[in-house]
Amino acid sequence: MRRFLVPVAALAGILAGAPAHATSIGPGAFSASKVVESFEGLKPGANITLALGASLLAPGAVSAFSFASGVTLTSPIPNPGVFADGPFVHDFALAADVTNTWGAGRVLNGATASSIPSGTAYLGAFDPGAGTASVSFTFASDVDRVGAYVTGVVGGTVTMRVYNASGVLLESGSIATVNLPQWGSNFIGIENLAGIRRVVFSGPDFGMDALTWDPKVVVVPELGTLPSFAFGLVGLLGIGVLGRERARAPAKH
Repeated sequence: MRRFLVPVAALAGILAGAPAHATSIGPGAFSASKVVESFEGLKPGANITLALGASLLAPGAVSAFSFASGVTLTSPIPNPGVFADGPFVHDFALAADVTNTWGAGRVLNGATASSIPSGTAYLGAFDPGAGTASVSFTFASDVDRVGAYVTGVVGGTVTMRVYNASGVLLESGSIATVNLPQWGSNFIGIENLAGIRRVVFSGPDFGMDALTWDPKVVVVPELGTLPSFAFGLVGLLGIGVLGRERARAPAKH
């Protein structure tokens, strides 16, 4: 039985083939230019509703929701609500009025909030019908690698899928959930230099934090190498022209 608890009350229920350059990665694979979304700092508003208590929020209540980091929550939109597979942000900086119970060793409340890998908040979703909930994020432009720290219900698995700008699945991977003390070491990530535009996390009942990505790196020749490159290209063209002229010249006897 999955439970969200508020004081005095308990509420029940809460792979196409991959290209060769797709790689499973850990948190150490990201560059100094990485961007991290910790899901903190949200407040109720026009596109964020109270999901339960003061600490549980539902972003994307009306339309796609962009976090401060720039990544956008694009599905499910509009947010159908916590009890209908909708994503929620649980932030203990707002209040400690909601307990999220994923099972033994996974009771997340004010006393165990320090288990959250980054800050005071995380994003989660669950299917009260024992099915699978999915959360989709879209980037403004292609990224080279993406990942997050995940955990969830006992015996659960979190699956991550990445897609290109055309919606083609590039790669997917899965990881088992862990007890709260291990959450900060349970990272799932994927690198794909073809360009990742969208990432989807799914599972029966899960939470994720520190969504991390590297903007796509575009390799441009250094200015100092351009003159020598141009000179070499001219030389090659000259050799080609000379070769053709020699081919046209009559043979000497």
